[in-house]
Amino acid sequence: MVSVLNNRPKSVWQIFLNNTIKYPNNIAVVDNNKKITYKELYNFVHNKSKYLIELGLKKGDRACVLFENSWPLIICFLAGLKEGVIIVPLNPKSTLIENERIINNCSAKAVFFDKNLEVNLPSFKSLKSIQYFKYFNENKYINVIDVPIHKKCSVKEEEIAFILYTSGTTGLPKGAMITNFNIIHSCFHFQNTLKLSEKDKSILAVPATHITGLVAHVMTMLYVGGSLILMKSFKVKEFLTLAEKEKLSYLIMVPAMYNLCLHREDLRKYNLLNWRIGGFGGAPMPVGTIKKLKQTIPSLLLINAYGSTETCSPATIMPLKYKKNLIASVGRVVEAGKILIMNEKGYEVATGQPGELWISGPMVIPGYWNDASRTKKEFVSGFWKSGDIGYVDNEGYIFILDRKKDVINRGGYKIYSSEIENLLSLSDLVIETAVLPCEDSILGEKIHVVIYTKEDSKIIDQLKSICTKTLAEYKQPDYWTFLNKELPKNKNGKVIKAQLIKEMSNKFKL
Repeated sequence: MVSVLNNRPKSVWQIFLNNTIKYPNNIAVVDNNKKITYKELYNFVHNKSKYLIELGLKKGDRACVLFENSWPLIICFLAGLKEGVIIVPLNPKSTLIENERIINNCSAKAVFFDKNLEVNLPSFKSLKSIQYFKYFNENKYINVIDVPIHKKCSVKEEEIAFILYTSGTTGLPKGAMITNFNIIHSCFHFQNTLKLSEKDKSILAVPATHITGLVAHVMTMLYVGGSLILMKSFKVKEFLTLAEKEKLSYLIMVPAMYNLCLHREDLRKYNLLNWRIGGFGGAPMPVGTIKKLKQTIPSLLLINAYGSTETCSPATIMPLKYKKNLIASVGRVVEAGKILIMNEKGYEVATGQPGELWISGPMVIPGYWNDASRTKKEFVSGFWKSGDIGYVDNEGYIFILDRKKDVINRGGYKIYSSEIENLLSLSDLVIETAVLPCEDSILGEKIHVVIYTKEDSKIIDQLKSICTKTLAEYKQPDYWTFLNKELPKNKNGKVIKAQLIKEMSNKFKL
């Protein structure tokens, strides 16, 4: 497997050890008023890892963890990395049934959880492999003894560190096997491209159970020796207040979160001068949102970082400096990565032509846990078939057009929803937009636009005029629906188009 780090540490735990030695007094984690230095965090993790050994957990065993974004969760992550116990994060917003499926699928030996979230867990008897069902007792970490740093680590880079289950909006969740090798390269890509250092401070405003939270925030801050500031849930005013107080310098959020910041608060009221990098990913960022953010916070560098659970976060990252005409690009493929644009027959298309993105590199996971058939289907000749449709330009910049399953086929013409969504986002008339396919007996599919706006449906003439002037005739929306509430999103902040299609059936407004 090709690597860009010839002298790289062989495990994530080794990286944390190195930073504990280099920056022992740096603040590693901030959780409300609790601030934990790197050395204190090491002591906590040492205490937790001893407990894992006492329970009989061994390298390769799976342990599920159920916490909101909190310091006990970070300790569980690191203890697993130290001992080679595979950590399987459970999302606090998942249902009891979803958690039961995951625990049983990965054959977890233990579950560690916040006592307040026990209601989200199935009964001990319904879990096939569980031997230990333990809530995290914070009182045991009040007077933890300072221990010397031991550099010895038996964990190897190819060994699995985490199993992350996908959101499962299109079927049963898949357990993505994230290795130490994957994490080390992804963190390097963020550090190298975005020039991150031990001076950076990041707010974990997305779930740590999602690849963006886990790798782009938790692991990347520990990788560079920076500070991780925790938020249990994203609320605009609280986020901006915290960003000002803690001098936020870097984070990645989904586009919907940026959009909410713009529409719920006046960002100019907050001192955000330290906020250097505003990364975004998880879904296409409307061009209109990018332009409004640039106008409101001129010093903020807006950086697209396209990736997925299967690519251990970044597959492409936008350079810190880029031309204005590249505002809709997701950047260039990360160092040592490779992206092919493929047609439906599995052949590479010409530059500038759309096709499915096939991705390879040291950040791409080896496959899905206990699921050989899905692994064989989605991973081909060293490449992961992303399901995203896009193209590459002459300078190597990647543009994402749509999810493969979301492309609208209107009488043989292919329409990419992001083109219409971006166009409408440039107006000041809408807050959120989703372009959906609508079944049609003659054309196959028509175009349905769903809009969340504070205006009323009288703006339809203005929006239609924008489309008429800019889009080809076959791309003109057929149906419009106006909502006075946010569009439905999954646990990771992505708009659930499948749910919208179901909800909007027989509710079209011309």
